[in-house]
Amino acid sequence: MIPLATFAAPVRRPLSYGWNFPESAQDILNWEVALLNTFSVASIRALSSIRDFVDREIHKWEKQGVRVNVSESSQSKTLTLHCQPSGQDYNSSSRNLQRIKSSIANGLSDIIIDEYEKFLVTKLIDVNYAYLSERDRALLKAKALKLLSNGRSNGYSVRRSQRKSRVWAKLSEYLEMEDQIMVEGFITFRLKDYLEDLFDFVDQMVKEHLINREYREFLRLLRHFMSRQPRPLPVINIHRDSEGRYRLLNGKMKPLSGDRGWLLSNNGDMFGPDGDDLVVSAVVTLAPHRIVWHGTVDNSSCFDLLSDLFSDNLRVCDGCSLDCTDS
Repeated sequence: MIPLATFAAPVRRPLSYGWNFPESAQDILNWEVALLNTFSVASIRALSSIRDFVDREIHKWEKQGVRVNVSESSQSKTLTLHCQPSGQDYNSSSRNLQRIKSSIANGLSDIIIDEYEKFLVTKLIDVNYAYLSERDRALLKAKALKLLSNGRSNGYSVRRSQRKSRVWAKLSEYLEMEDQIMVEGFITFRLKDYLEDLFDFVDQMVKEHLINREYREFLRLLRHFMSRQPRPLPVINIHRDSEGRYRLLNGKMKPLSGDRGWLLSNNGDMFGPDGDDLVVSAVVTLAPHRIVWHGTVDNSSCFDLLSDLFSDNLRVCDGCSLDCTDS
């Protein structure tokens, strides 16, 4: 049986599981008020968290004139809250029920974000990316939860306050009309936009992870290729002028011999991405121990790749006989 938390709204006398048939007109009125103002929360995973939250809220409700007694059925694992407010009429009872609902909506939005979200992210990764290794999935789960915790992402609005506000708005809207809620069902059917955004966030993170993994493997292959070159150069100077053209120089700042020295041509492709690829190809083939970069580094895929490839063995010149003022 699904664990159930029942919030019974204000009544003149405590409710019980054994309802006695009303004998007088006043008893009938009290009985109808109790039936009309009963609020239930059911949960498979978060009953303990709901109970803890309600325990903390009891004192706040009492200060507002709503006395709450908590009892739990061991047989049905049902948590029942009996609310006995100072007001005894229907309108007062109904108002107090709405105040309780508002408090519960706030608490459930925290529980969904802090508890269910971890479960949802874990399940999304395990089910949709089962083809990844267990290690990769573990890394992705840790990264996703860290991003969600820090409020940083790849475009998904992951600030906790924003996520909670979205969930709280849906909960409040739902509870205005309903007196019972099944948390898991509410998430599945009422938070579809939230779930879709969460899936898109995870999917984009996985794509970035796979791209980065392929990129790291590409760098590893390039390093392996360079390590097998017979006569690697000690240093190569790369000069990039203000127009984005490249020139390769040796350690004495002289152009390299052969057709790999000057990368200047009337071919427009030399100044675009293909020009960057040719520089990388030349550097990898020559396999220098170090690289000194002269000129601007902005919008240069060549610099970005060589920087990752050579790491600390690439240095940007801060001024020499070449025009390095744009660096």
